[in-house]
Amino acid sequence: MYLGRDVSVLESRAPTVKGVMWVMSIVPLIFVLMRLYVRFYLRRVFGWDDAIAIVAIACLIAYAAVCHVAADLGLGQHLVVVQQHPENLMQVALLCNIGESLAIMACTLGKTSFAVTLLRIVVQRWMVVVLWFVIVTMNVVNILTALFVFLQCKDPRHLWNPMIPSECWPSDVFTNFSLFVGAYSGAQDFILALLPWTIVWNLQMKKKEKIGVAFAMSLGIFAGAASIVKTTYLVALSAKADFTWELAPLLIWAAVEDGLAITAASIPALKPLLVKVFPSSAPDSYNMIKYPPLPGRKVFDNSQGETQTDIGHTTVHDSSSQAEIVGPGSPKCESINLTTEVSVTYKHGL
Repeated sequence: MYLGRDVSVLESRAPTVKGVMWVMSIVPLIFVLMRLYVRFYLRRVFGWDDAIAIVAIACLIAYAAVCHVAADLGLGQHLVVVQQHPENLMQVALLCNIGESLAIMACTLGKTSFAVTLLRIVVQRWMVVVLWFVIVTMNVVNILTALFVFLQCKDPRHLWNPMIPSECWPSDVFTNFSLFVGAYSGAQDFILALLPWTIVWNLQMKKKEKIGVAFAMSLGIFAGAASIVKTTYLVALSAKADFTWELAPLLIWAAVEDGLAITAASIPALKPLLVKVFPSSAPDSYNMIKYPPLPGRKVFDNSQGETQTDIGHTTVHDSSSQAEIVGPGSPKCESINLTTEVSVTYKHGL
């Protein structure tokens, strides 16, 4: 049937599409389930960041399912092959549009979940402002992108059935906007990955624990790297000659970015599970580095371990925002302490 034609038309990216989609959905699903186990059963708490993570993983699984069906119908094959079944071609185009919107929302919600987690930790006003700016702008531009997938034409049906006439945007308009959103999304990944280092490095913790906690909270940098690669494939959005073939790498890298973003957002919540499963491998605590008492200073212990006071140096148990790094309800050995310098002047003989 294909004698005399380039044998490349027989190539198919469909198996790769299916494999990557499901791997990048199942792995973050496992991490989200572990996160929920920690939050529900070990910590007895549930926050907005957890709810957002659930919606994000649901969007990602739906994205994988849609792309799997599209791959069965011709996604990942050359257009010359898929055109032999015109009804399949229209379904592939429709499913790809739906998949693009689902991928955008999964990515946005995954990063939003992590940003909301950071909001419970940060104490400096400028960090709060930065996080809210990231959350608002990220959701606005990505929701617009998800809508523009279907709003490029007055009659959206033209997108998957060219036989239906409709006025549409020039193909490069949506592509250029998507390039901007892809670059902006990658920049947000790096911002969210760097903020934990600023937060954790100012805490009174052992240096190796600082590095471990900060690294666990900044794994979103890998999602940023995937976003950069994905952005290089965004030109495929305007490819019409062989779109069933050209779109496959873009959709694959979108799944990689989504999966890494959701996984990175869930990892910081898993420390209590690590302590439960591998008690000997976890750090002893997140307590401050102990300072030796200075000569000539009296030391008072008035709270059986939670508050140690000496004249001029006070350590107060902090159950506020910084304690969110280990989660509410953490045992005393996992607390984070706030150190306050106190100067006291007194006269002898009074």
